[in-house]
Amino acid sequence: MIQIKDVLHCLEQTAPYELAEHWDNVGLLVGDPEEKVEGVLCALDITQTVVEEAAERGCNLIVAHHPVIFTSINRVTADTVTGKILMTMIRKGISGICMHTNMDCASEGVNDLLAASLGLTDVINMGAGEGGNLGRVGNLPKPMELAEFAQHVKLSLGAGGVRVADGGKPVYRVAVGGGACGKLMDFAVAKGADTFVIGDSSYDIMMKAYDIGLNLLDAGHFPTENPVARGFRDLIAAQFPELSIHVSEQHCDCIHFY
Repeated sequence: MIQIKDVLHCLEQTAPYELAEHWDNVGLLVGDPEEKVEGVLCALDITQTVVEEAAERGCNLIVAHHPVIFTSINRVTADTVTGKILMTMIRKGISGICMHTNMDCASEGVNDLLAASLGLTDVINMGAGEGGNLGRVGNLPKPMELAEFAQHVKLSLGAGGVRVADGGKPVYRVAVGGGACGKLMDFAVAKGADTFVIGDSSYDIMMKAYDIGLNLLDAGHFPTENPVARGFRDLIAAQFPELSIHVSEQHCDCIHFY
């Protein structure tokens, strides 16, 4: 019998808690570690839609990247988004494991999966974050013009669009940081990157990249991190091939371009 704690241990082997930033909340956040696993649904976030999808698929465990319990919670009630999600999970007997910044930093984690999605080779650690494990840098098989690379990023990640700060260089050596990693651009430059692909960028970050001659591409938080859902599936399936494991088909980017 495969229990929740067995899947948790499997994920801990790839993304140990010591890789997580000090402010993070990771691990089994909802549920009973002794419970038998009936099925697993993998997603970027645990949303109400994802919980309902898990129930419909007969999955009593959701493995997600973003913590379903993150900021301090003083009460669990149906009149808050988080409270409603947690109440639904408990009522339906669905557990939740969340691997966040530890999965960002892990080998085979968010940033390695992002680099692979973009076809980068000779990938190395960018050296950012508290433990120096955040971000990756690699090379394209051949140089691209920035506009061509922007389309490559959009198509590879299924992004609705890509915001670009033109650093005035062709694209060859590319740094990646899934999610809000714009403030780490100095680490990207130190590793020789001419281009940095991230998930969230403010105006000042885009301007800094432009000023220092770094191509900066903001492909959106969801598209740059969502490859981790497939990563979770593959990690769990490799150790527990007999389990029914799915990647969420209902969870999608809530940001659209018109």
